[in-house]
Amino acid sequence: MNKKLSSISGFVSYRTKLINASLFFLLTVSFLILTYFVLSNRSAHWDYYISGILQHQQHAVLDTLMKGFSWLGKVRVAFFAICFTSLCFLMYEKKREAILVGSTILTGAISWTLKMLIDRPRPGADVVRVIEETKYQSFPSGHVLFYTVFFGLLSIIVFYARGISGRIRGIMIFLLVLMIACGAVSRIYLGAHWFTDILGGFIVGIQFLLIARLLYLKNKA
Repeated sequence: MNKKLSSISGFVSYRTKLINASLFFLLTVSFLILTYFVLSNRSAHWDYYISGILQHQQHAVLDTLMKGFSWLGKVRVAFFAICFTSLCFLMYEKKREAILVGSTILTGAISWTLKMLIDRPRPGADVVRVIEETKYQSFPSGHVLFYTVFFGLLSIIVFYARGISGRIRGIMIFLLVLMIACGAVSRIYLGAHWFTDILGGFIVGIQFLLIARLLYLKNKA
């Protein structure tokens, strides 16, 4: 019986790894294709179109709200959020969770490296309404990469946590995913990024989550 359970467990583990590897490969191909469209300027139509839609409604209150959603992605604020959240997990003796959240700090290096390699300029004030001035290159979005990984990892922790009712678990995950979405929209609304920059940040962020989830589940088991 134990041998049978062991073989089933091994099969599930192998199948999970295979699915993750396949998804990672598809995301890599998607990112390369997206990068080609960005560098060849073939994505300009969609970038202009979506920026126009999101910036069509302009209001001082909406400007402030979007700046608020984008604020958490600033380097110092993001670093503090990572350290504070990891420390909270350590206080409750959740070492695996603390390390998992702490790994989010790697997104800064990943984002900077890709930006320097691809070297795409930011949206200009001559084509979009630039509400928030930003530094460095545009593709992929560092904010969206951070939001996807940080809130995504918290979603993974909540999903596999014990002692949480299904309803509370669902609400928490919904709010975490909502933060990712709001952060992404804010970057386009503020004129800091193009739509394809956001997609690039999402893709790399999900790749990060695929690896982190496997390591987390392996250690948790």
